[in-house]
Amino acid sequence: GPAVSSTPTVLIRRSLPDLLDGDSAVLECAITQLSSIDLYVTFQANGVDFPEKQYVDLPACKDPHSITRHFFVPKSHWKTDNTFTCKVNQGYSNSWVSNSTGKLFGR
Repeated sequence: GPAVSSTPTVLIRRSLPDLLDGDSAVLECAITQLSSIDLYVTFQANGVDFPEKQYVDLPACKDPHSITRHFFVPKSHWKTDNTFTCKVNQGYSNSWVSNSTGKLFGR
């Protein structure tokens, strides 16, 4: 495959409008320094992938891309001991995982 010129940066956070709402849980995965190659993003609870994959088709260009993907956390996962990460999968061999959110649901 093509050489990857840079390692992407993957960050996960709660979206600001979601924090103000209080009755939903939306996570954002912000990815920067992506090279133009097909990839997909998965969200994880306690290191286990949710089944939904968000495919990303980037146009070919020499400059790195930045994207943001959103994930609605199902109420069944609003547990105090759950932590969340997002994972970027590129091809069959490369993947990068974000930092953990820590425990979001203190109730």
